[in-house]
Amino acid sequence: MGAISVAQAAERLGVSVPRIHQRIADGSLVAERIGSQWVVDERSLLRVQERSKPGRPHSARSAWAVIAVSESDREGMRPSEPAASARARGQLKRLLAPAVKPASGEEAVGDLAASLRSVFRNRAQRRPLRAAPADLADLRADDRWAVLVDLGAIGIASADIEGYLGESDVDGVVRDYLLVEADSDANVVLHVIPDVQYPYPDSRLRLAADLAEHRGPREEARAAELLHELAMERKAAER
Repeated sequence: MGAISVAQAAERLGVSVPRIHQRIADGSLVAERIGSQWVVDERSLLRVQERSKPGRPHSARSAWAVIAVSESDREGMRPSEPAASARARGQLKRLLAPAVKPASGEEAVGDLAASLRSVFRNRAQRRPLRAAPADLADLRADDRWAVLVDLGAIGIASADIEGYLGESDVDGVVRDYLLVEADSDANVVLHVIPDVQYPYPDSRLRLAADLAEHRGPREEARAAELLHELAMERKAAER
């Protein structure tokens, strides 16, 4: 994905050009000034588009409940709240239904990735940051991570660092490695979760949500594959 003009961004969102300039000014749209014109980062625009869609967003608790169901974690499903557990099971079933057949084509893959982002976008606070390249090895080895997202293990080469971090450790990690807020040049992604939240390190569903947030074609395709694997396993288990 690349960059588009302010006029194109306004047309896609169905708003005025001044409104796009307001979003650039308040930081909700990432843009770069080239000469006398602004160009808008297309991935940033897609995030705004998805968040502007009608419908109530899923809470962090609901998102983690769906992941718990996918892992058959009875404790994580909050057995004292049967209605919430039933909703989580229903949400998982709806999420996996289109993935029973392998996604064929860019549109089908994109639809699955968009569903993942919709269901799981509030599971954690996502913070793209930048570290000095010389600090990346030490940061990766830091024992404060709740779980690291290992993209290399699933065939996606990346020198960047992505992982889940308990909220009480965030300030220390940011300070110790001099992390700064970034976007297009981020090489560290923190998913900040409550200290009590178990991050399900082996969950394919959580990993699929992580991949979908990258919005790249390889990441979205792998996320769709993981959903298909999970859908087939659950279908087989029901027989």
